Amino acid sequence: MNWKILEQEIASLSNKINDKIDIIIGIIRGGLIPARLLSSTLGIKKMFCLSVEKESSERKVVTNIQADISSKTILLVEDMLETGRSLIVAKKYLESKGAVVKTACLYTMPISEVKPDYSLKVVDSIPKFPWEKE
Repeated sequence: MNWKILEQEIASLSNKINDKIDIIIGIIRGGLIPARLLSSTLGIKKMFCLSVEKESSERKVVTNIQADISSKTILLVEDMLETGRSLIVAKKYLESKGAVVKTACLYTMPISEVKPDYSLKVVDSIPKFPWEKE
């Protein structure tokens, strides 16, 4: 995948999003660039990032959002979902702060444990995104 294809995929994904979104949050690392591109495409300026770390087989949010996000509709973004466990943990964290959370990613895999609210397609292998090193 190159940047031009990524931008086309982001445009396709943004066309599917029909909720009124107040804030976009990207899960670091993979979701950061798609979140920023969706922010521009959807015209949503308020953005945050969440870091989710894997500890043995568990995942936990290690970033704390200080802003009051209660009753805000958040679009939580990942690049793609393999198992989707980071997305699940991040969504629960945001909901515990009173947010309404919608989820989005470009692709999911058949092994994903969660179905996002918005995605483009199911893929069998992990694509090489343009921000990743060779």
